[in-house]
Amino acid sequence: MASPPSLDPFPPPIPVDTHPNRATGSKPPELERSLPDPNRLAPEDAYFAPSLSRARSAPSNYEENLRSLNGDGSAHIGSTAALRKKLGGPGRRRKRKGAWKKLLWVKQSYPDNYTDTETFLDHLQRNPRVRPYDFWPLVADSTVIVQHVCSVVIFVCCFVGIVQDRVSPVSIVCWGSVGTAVGWILWDNWIWKEHGESRLTTVKSAFLIYFSLLGLSPILKSLTKSTASDSIWAMSCWLLIMNIFSFDYGSGEGAGATTKFPASLSTNAAVMASTVLASRLPSTTHVFSLMLFSMEVFGLFPIFRRQLRQKSWTGHVLLTLALVIVAGGAVGVTLSGGWAAAIIGSVLGSILTAFVMGGCSWWLISLQKYKNVVIGPWDPARPIIRRHWN
Repeated sequence: MASPPSLDPFPPPIPVDTHPNRATGSKPPELERSLPDPNRLAPEDAYFAPSLSRARSAPSNYEENLRSLNGDGSAHIGSTAALRKKLGGPGRRRKRKGAWKKLLWVKQSYPDNYTDTETFLDHLQRNPRVRPYDFWPLVADSTVIVQHVCSVVIFVCCFVGIVQDRVSPVSIVCWGSVGTAVGWILWDNWIWKEHGESRLTTVKSAFLIYFSLLGLSPILKSLTKSTASDSIWAMSCWLLIMNIFSFDYGSGEGAGATTKFPASLSTNAAVMASTVLASRLPSTTHVFSLMLFSMEVFGLFPIFRRQLRQKSWTGHVLLTLALVIVAGGAVGVTLSGGWAAAIIGSVLGSILTAFVMGGCSWWLISLQKYKNVVIGPWDPARPIIRRHWN
């Protein structure tokens, strides 16, 4: 039995002459460079400025462009040299400018909006007008705020006492009138020595306010009769808060300090709060007493406090202490009633007031380190006004 023929794992090689790429006379064609279209822009046109403004002529420049594209760099070199010559070349020196001055009226070789990078930050200043705070002066300045807040607290406690029949409205207005008379005598003594104002005008104004309130009391009693009590309490609370935050706490020093009245917004808010609160009282006597007391507390008393601070610092401190004690006692009587509650309220109120004054002063001093006011040459100039000429 004949054995089967063995299979060769590798195919026999193909003769060289029979390879498809080795055919006789068949060589791969050389890649010829395609010619650019004469109707379109070529890369060398970027070196010729005139070629960008007019159409290219195909027959005359076609061969020259083809030579430059195929490696003839003579045209490229010539165009580059011409462009460099036109721009001035590397050997051209820049005209040296003079020293720049920050004067717009001087004719210089710099533009008007020129900024010198070397001297721009030389005049930079940080917090130039910041005055560091001291603890005790801050505590002393806070007494003005304490006085006004205590006045508002005393007024609210008096209203609550009238509503709860714990205190007579006549006694409140009598004590308020006595205090107003004493303050007016002192104020008139200070003002009369300086300005010599007429006392008769002040007396006429006082009587005008008195009789006006007396005539308007029946109308004010029924002013908010159709309004719910909750709305009245909320409205009066917000008005008194507005009075506290919009009050003029300035020292009033300088020219015109004696005639400077509190801010109108603060006074109007306090009078409006007094009006809506008085409309909840049972009789016209109650309404008249509360409105007159509010005029004394929010209209006349701030003027006396400001004048007292200018005339006597000791009197200002004593008045602050008296207001704190009275306000604390009034809160104690309103909450619990009795002399024991008044004493406890006065002591606790004094301690709490001292703690708040000291704590707020330290807090304000600690916040000053975060103050960052940068002033430089970019800020507008501030004119210096001389009030006194030598």
